[in-house]
Amino acid sequence: MNRQIAGMLVGLCVLSGCGADAQTASEKAVKSNQATENVSQNQEAKSDTTSKSGAHTEESVKSTQQISQNSSTVDEATVKKAEEFFVQAMKSLKKREFANSVQILTTAINLNPHESKYYFHRGSVWADLKQDANAIIDLTKAIEMSPKNGQYYLTRGIFFATRGGGELAVKDFSKAIELNPDDFQAFNNRGLLFATSGKIKEARADFEQVLRIQPDSLDAMNNLGFALMNLNEIDKAIETLNEVIKREPKYLNAYDNRGLAWQKQKEFAKAAEDFTTAIQLSPQNLKFYQQRMVVYEKMNQPEKAKADAEKINWLKRLAIINDRITKSPKDVDLVLERAQFYLESDMREKAMQDYAKIVSLTQDTGRGYYIRGALYLEENKLDRCIQECSRAINIQPNPEAYSIRGDAFMKRGDIEHALRDFERAKRIDEIVAKAYLMRSKSLKKQGKLKKAAEDFERAVAIDPSLGPTKLNEDKTTAKPVIRPID
Repeated sequence: MNRQIAGMLVGLCVLSGCGADAQTASEKAVKSNQATENVSQNQEAKSDTTSKSGAHTEESVKSTQQISQNSSTVDEATVKKAEEFFVQAMKSLKKREFANSVQILTTAINLNPHESKYYFHRGSVWADLKQDANAIIDLTKAIEMSPKNGQYYLTRGIFFATRGGGELAVKDFSKAIELNPDDFQAFNNRGLLFATSGKIKEARADFEQVLRIQPDSLDAMNNLGFALMNLNEIDKAIETLNEVIKREPKYLNAYDNRGLAWQKQKEFAKAAEDFTTAIQLSPQNLKFYQQRMVVYEKMNQPEKAKADAEKINWLKRLAIINDRITKSPKDVDLVLERAQFYLESDMREKAMQDYAKIVSLTQDTGRGYYIRGALYLEENKLDRCIQECSRAINIQPNPEAYSIRGDAFMKRGDIEHALRDFERAKRIDEIVAKAYLMRSKSLKKQGKLKKAAEDFERAVAIDPSLGPTKLNEDKTTAKPVIRPID
């Protein structure tokens, strides 16, 4: 039970800055765990701004508290000026300039420390920036100043819920409901928290209340279906989830929940069908493969279960790589590892996205171009390979770029350009020896016997298997194996 519901908590409205013209996430309808992935990505994107605001964090909050304590009245002109800064902060927030919004809101608070909405919005932005201590201070300050504002309790409850403070969140949601009995978001969020703590009956009651207020809420229907399933009212659960899917055929979690309900009824074929649909909607979700694998085992279909087990292992390997990239997003070798992993799995489009990322990460050296060139070489796309390596060389001449381009010329039969690139790369191996041998034969046909002999001797010096077992040292010691470039 907890595994299925736990994901929903991430889908609780995540705090964002808000204003008269901009809704925060906390003001929007609460989503179930279908929103988990998007929410986590948004949080990662916003967290990049944390370092920009951290330096003035403690000082700004402390100075605000001091002003709040020492100032009793604010003249009309100052109030107006503070409101102008607040409007600026909301405009900045719309542009997702979170750190700048904090600074402007702090200015507004310094001018007028008696306006609760300034603290509320700054607290919301602190939460986006993952400055949790400051978020709690400001959100609590807003509540103390406006204790009848249910939105403030709702927002702080969401903050607590997303930070693991379930009991505190329940109290805030309950207070929001007390202040506004039609607050369906507070009911839904509290229901999710009840479900995670095993209070399924209480969760059911909250979800049913949401539907009395908002009869068309698919999220509440889905959540209610889950609660009914865990109360072993399977038929009612399936009926409710059927309605969700009827209204929204791509509602991912409804298929997942209905699959679990079918599984409880031992309707394994129907469960497998729902998990398969969930996989189609979210191809890299490990959980759905795990659940379908169990169902296949129940159906005595070992080959299908084995295929899912292999896919699970593949996803786990990918997850490890992704985790490493998340920790070091600019590590070119890690991104290349994932690209090659995708190629091994015939996921070329994904691989090429990573190759493009490598190119963008190495614009100063051109390394990404010849790395991509090496891929085109393997695929025998010689013109593309030569083009990519030439781009790299134009940015910064590099032995590897010359070497790869030389191989492409060699495959294309352009021995002269191949040898020129091999010489620039200072490369000596069997392929280079073969190139000298091929040019030696060409020169011999042209009657250029002396040059042909020189190339033959170079070839044999690199790879003795191409000629006599022993050369006359007097003829070869004075000749360089690799010609210098003029």
